[in-house]
Amino acid sequence: MKLESLEQLHKSMLSIGVDIQQFQLAAGAGSFDCLFSTREEPFILSLTSRGNNPKFFKFEVLRGYWVKEYFGDIYSDLLAVLRIDGRSGEKLVPKNFLAQIDQLIPKTAQQGRVPGPTDLARLRHDLEERDKPHFDTWIYWDKQSGKSPTQENRSKTLLIMGADAHKYSVTMNASSRWSTTPTGRTWKDQ
Repeated sequence: MKLESLEQLHKSMLSIGVDIQQFQLAAGAGSFDCLFSTREEPFILSLTSRGNNPKFFKFEVLRGYWVKEYFGDIYSDLLAVLRIDGRSGEKLVPKNFLAQIDQLIPKTAQQGRVPGPTDLARLRHDLEERDKPHFDTWIYWDKQSGKSPTQENRSKTLLIMGADAHKYSVTMNASSRWSTTPTGRTWKDQ
C-alpha cells in the first residue's frame, strides 16, 4: 500500500534539510511514538507502542512510499497493542491499518521533531546496544587484519549520527564506540 502522507512528509523534510522525524499517533486502543527515517535504504517507518511494555514495529518503506501489506511476525503483538480481537468484532486487516496510519502521519516536517540520540535509541529497538546512545570515540581497524565494524555497528552509526559519520566509518574502517552517559564528543572529534 502506498503511504501518501509519507511522501508529503518526505518532501517537507527535504525542504527544511532534515532526514528523520519523530511524531506520535493513536490507532485503535494503541498509542505510538513513531520515527520516519530516510537515513536508511529502504526508508524506515517505526512505531513503538507507549506504555509499560512497549512493542516495536518496523516497516520498510519501499520506492514510491509503498509498505508491504503483510505483517508476518509482528501481527500478534500489533493485535495485542491495538486490542482488537474476535470479541470486538474487528479484525486486524493490514491494508486497513496502514490506511488509518496514512491518515494520521503528519504531512509537514519540523526541525523540533528531529530526535536526539537518546530518543532514537529508545524508539528503535533494533539498534545494537540501545542502552548506550551517546557517541564516545572511534575504534580504528587495520585493514590488513581483515577486521571491520559489524553491520549492526554501522547501522547504529548511520541512524544516530547520519550519513557523513557512516561514510567516515566505511572510509576509515572504524567502529563507533558508545557510552551510557553523555560524553560531549561528536563523531568529528579525533
